[in-house]
Formats: sequence, structure tokens, C-alpha cells
Amino acid sequence: MEDSIKPSLLEAALGKQKALVLGIGGGGDVIQGIPVARLLKQIGLETVYLGGVACSWWTPDGNPLSETWGTAVMGPTLYDVNELSPSHYLAPHIVQVAKDTSLNGRLPCEASLADTLPGDIIYIAGLTGGAQGLADGLNKLVAQEGIDLIVGVDIGSDTFFDGKNTMPAKTSLVDFISMGAILEQKCPIFYGVAGYGADGEMPLDELDERVQRVMTAGGYLGAHGLTQGDVAEMETACELYGDPVEPISWRAAKGEHGWNNVWTHGPWGTAVKVTPLAAVMLFFDPKTLAEKNSHGIIAIQRSTSLAEAEAIFKEELSQYPESKLHPTIEFFQKE
Repeated sequence: MEDSIKPSLLEAALGKQKALVLGIGGGGDVIQGIPVARLLKQIGLETVYLGGVACSWWTPDGNPLSETWGTAVMGPTLYDVNELSPSHYLAPHIVQVAKDTSLNGRLPCEASLADTLPGDIIYIAGLTGGAQGLADGLNKLVAQEGIDLIVGVDIGSDTFFDGKNTMPAKTSLVDFISMGAILEQKCPIFYGVAGYGADGEMPLDELDERVQRVMTAGGYLGAHGLTQGDVAEMETACELYGDPVEPISWRAAKGEHGWNNVWTHGPWGTAVKVTPLAAVMLFFDPKTLAEKNSHGIIAIQRSTSLAEAEAIFKEELSQYPESKLHPTIEFFQKE
């Protein structure tokens, strides 16, 4: 019986020295890495690499939210990390960033928060090489730096997309590429999701069904409730970088529950029901998640370029790649 028991994140991390925490969906997902990084440092890890993927929801001038009436940020900008400046090369497709790192004047979330995040090394990982390109970079970084474990972090529901949902996938491509790369790693790997259902990309009852499927298969690896210290640091991060979704987890920890309108997917926003569970990060085994529910991860795992990942997402999974959306759309006629 003991041989079949998978360790929790806490159990796997005890006695270890180095960990890598990756916001898998782009945008401000690195903010969901704050409680994980804090927890790992509190139990004695010496070094935590904290970062996200090279995918930003931006207006042309680099704001995560449009300040123009009737104009909404719709599609992400996926970019080559080698175009970031200044930056420091860590491994293929992975660079260390600082507070002044930008892409032609636009600051990614990781750079905006570089001086406030609880990581020792703040980085951005690129997706231009597909899942295999990122996997190669992570493998090399893990080997050369002696990283003991990897935690992919997320908010909402989109990684649980299984192709049978009522609504089509809205932002699952980037998550699937990141998760495909994580599956290739030889060290212990974990997937953590906070802000349960907060992205509004599937109804809560559908998310419950998919989470139950993974739990039934033995893929649930414990949880971490956001502490008041976590909340304080996440709130500070969201004040500095105004992502529309990332605040929901820490706001739930402060009692902000019920129906909310989140400024995503167009000028009318998205109705999201926030429950107390949104204040808890649930951890899962990425392999069980991919094999028992999110089969798109396995399909995209073989991709060696962003274009190939997009083609698989469109042709094999019959979904629209969010990377093909216009970054911003002006929905209303000018008066």
C-alpha cells in the first residue's frame, strides 16, 4: 500500500534545496506562484526559481487592461524570450529578468514584479519551441542547477479542458504547452491551481466533474490554503500589475465570494461565481491530469514549435488557438 501513495508537495519538498515554480498560463500567473514560493522558503529550501511563460495579454502600449472605452484585450502576445532586454540567459528558452526587462518597452508581469516576488531568481520561459523546446530548456536548467522539483501554477479552470465542455477552450493552448513540457521532466513534478473556476472558462459543475475524475484516478496531491502573509504579498503584486483574473484567489481569502464580473473575453466581461474554495491551491499529479482528463496536453506534448502546437490545437483538438486572436479589439463604432 505504501508504494502506491504519492507524496504531497510538502512531503516531496522537505529536505530539498532548490525548486522551480512556473506560472503555466502566462499573463499574471506568476502571482499564483507567490504562496508556493513562500511555503517552500518557509520549510527551508535555499533557492526558488519563480517565473512564468512568455505570454502576455497586452494593449499596444503594454497595459494588461485597456483604458479605452469599448476596447478589450482579447488575445495574448507570445514572444521570443531572446527579444527581452536586458536579460540573462539561463538555458534554452529560459532567461532571468529584472525590474527593467522589457519587450520593446512593454514590461511582462514577471519583470514588473521582479523586486517584490518571493523568488530568488525571477525568469521567463519561452514557448516558441513548442512543448519540446521548453522541455529541453527546463531539463538543462534542472540538470545544471540541481533543481529538486517543479511546480506549475495556474488559476481558474482552463487546464482541465477535455474537449467535451459546453464552451470551447478560450486560453488552454498555452497551459497545454507548458504542462506538456513539465511532463518531460525527470524530477518530481506538481500542478497547482488556485482561484477555483475564477477564469470563468467552464461552469463550476463541469469543473467539479473533471476534478473528480482526476481525484478518482489518484491524482490529487493535497492543498495549501492561502495564508494572510500570502494574501498580503499577492495583493501588493496585483496593485503593481493589474491582471483581471489573478486577484480572485486572494480576494476569496478575504471573504469576497459570490458572483463577480471579471473583465475578460470582451467588453461585457465574464460572470464568475467565487466560492471559498478559490482561496485554496489544489495540487495534482500532472501525469494523471493529462492521461485521465486533459488529453490535449498529451497531443501537444510532441510539438517542437509554437506553430505546430497551434496546428495540433486547431486540427486535432478542434479548438481555436488563443494565440491567433487579435491582441485588442475595438468593439464599438466611434462616435
